[in-house]
Amino acid sequence: MASLSVCMIVKNEEQWLPKSLESIKNLADEIIIVDTGSTDKTKEIAKTYNAKIFDFKWDDDYADARNFSISKATSDWILWLDADETVSKKDHNYFKQIMKEEKFPIVVLEQRHYTNDKKNPQFKPVDDRYKKEAMGFEGYYPTLITRMFKNNMGLKFEGKVHETIDKSMQKLGLKFLRTDIPIHHYQNFKSDTMTKEKKEKYEKLLKEKENYDPSDLKNLHDLAVTHLQKNDLKKSFSYFRKIYDLDEGLLEPYLGMGIIWAKRGDYKRAIKFFLTAISKDTKKSIELTSPVETIRETILFNLAMCFLRTGEKPKAMQIFKDMIRLGSRFTPQIQDKLKELGISSNVKAS
Repeated sequence: MASLSVCMIVKNEEQWLPKSLESIKNLADEIIIVDTGSTDKTKEIAKTYNAKIFDFKWDDDYADARNFSISKATSDWILWLDADETVSKKDHNYFKQIMKEEKFPIVVLEQRHYTNDKKNPQFKPVDDRYKKEAMGFEGYYPTLITRMFKNNMGLKFEGKVHETIDKSMQKLGLKFLRTDIPIHHYQNFKSDTMTKEKKEKYEKLLKEKENYDPSDLKNLHDLAVTHLQKNDLKKSFSYFRKIYDLDEGLLEPYLGMGIIWAKRGDYKRAIKFFLTAISKDTKKSIELTSPVETIRETILFNLAMCFLRTGEKPKAMQIFKDMIRLGSRFTPQIQDKLKELGISSNVKAS
C-alpha cells in the first residue's frame, strides 16, 4: 500500500492546528511540521500527533519553506496543507484509491474557502455531504490547486507567495488528475487584524517578486487580483494591462479589465472586453490547474450581468438559459438574479 506524508509549514497556529491534524491523523503515514518561529503551543500540539518537527528560519519566501518541508518527506506521496485547513474523514478512501491506482503523478484538489458572502460571483451553497465541515458557514467559493503528488520526482515549489508546483510540473512534462475532492479552508474564522496582516504580507512579497521578475504572469495576476480586492481599480487595471501586453492570447486580462470597467459603470466598454475574450480560440490559462472553460464561464456570467445593466435583457436571458442548461456553477446566482427580476419561471434548464 502506498504511503503518504502530510507536510505543513506553521507559525503560532495553536488555535487551528489540532483540528487540521485530527482530520488527517488516520490518513497520513507521516506528518511533517516545519515551524518558522512559533512562540505559542504549536510545537507541543504537533508532538501529540507524533509529527516530525523541523525548525526553519523564515526568509520571506513561502516556496523555500515548502521545499524544505517536502525534502523531509519519506513516503511515496506528499499532501501539503495549511494549519487552517482540513480533509474530511469521509474522503480518506478517495485519497487512498488514487495513490493505489497511480494513474497520475499529480492530483489537483478543490480548495473550499468558506464564506457567507453571497455576493461573491463564485459563491456556492454548502451541500449536505459537507455540512459538518462548513462549521456554520452558508457557502464557499472554490479554487483548484495542486495539493498532492508523488515524492522524489524533482518537483519544486516556486513563488515567494501563492507558491505552486505548476511551473515545475510543466518543465518535467507531468500530467495531473483534476478532482473535486475538497480541502476545507477556514480563513474567515480568523480575526480582521490577522487577515489584514496576512494580505499586507502577501502584497509585499508579490511586489518584491515583481522587482526581480517583472514578466512572471502568475505574480502579475496575483497583484492584479490583490488590488482589485482592495478596490484600487487603477492599479489593478495596470497589472491586467501588463499581462495583456505580455500575452494577448490569455483570457484573464480581458476578464479583469472588463470587470474593472463594469465597476466603473462603463458597461458598454466592459461588454467589448468580454465579447473579445469569448471570441478568442485559446486553451491557455495562467495557472495550469485552472481550466480555460472555467474562465470563459466567469466571463459569460459577467457579460450577461452587463447586458442587464445596458437594458439588453434578451441577450442576458439567452446567456443565463444556456448556462443553466449546461449546469453552470453560477446557476444559484443566476436563479437569485432572475427571482429578483421576477422572471425566474421563464428560465428553465432544457
